[in-house]
Amino acid sequence: MKEVRVNAATVIDHIKPHKGNKVLFWDRNNWQPLCKSHHDKKTARYDGGFGNEN
Repeated sequence: MKEVRVNAATVIDHIKPHKGNKVLFWDRNNWQPLCKSHHDKKTARYDGGFGNEN
């Protein structure tokens, strides 16, 4: 049986990258809570990494 571990959310992730768009940045419908580990993995995979163009 696979072990399930639950971590508390520590960061707010932007579901759709805001890319500097202040309206999208502050749109609460574009936020999702994640733990830092999952946020970093998601950002690297879907947003092209930290500071890298996708």
